[in-house]
Amino acid sequence: MKVVHVKVPESLSERDVKLAAAIEAFSKGSVSVGKAAEIAEMPIQEFLVELRRRDVPAYPYTDDEVLEELNFE
Repeated sequence: MKVVHVKVPESLSERDVKLAAAIEAFSKGSVSVGKAAEIAEMPIQEFLVELRRRDVPAYPYTDDEVLEELNFE
């Protein structure tokens, strides 16, 4: 993985910056949800919670599509 040095406002923590980078890479489709969690240096479950907090879909399916696919209509 590439290391990048970035100047950010004092109000942002290292965690905030890593999480923002991970969410951006995931949203663009550059990395999987697992790789994004790794970039953010957090467990995948915690990363999924952060995605939900920001209204970023973790998977490209609607609830209805999942239910239909699983025959749970």
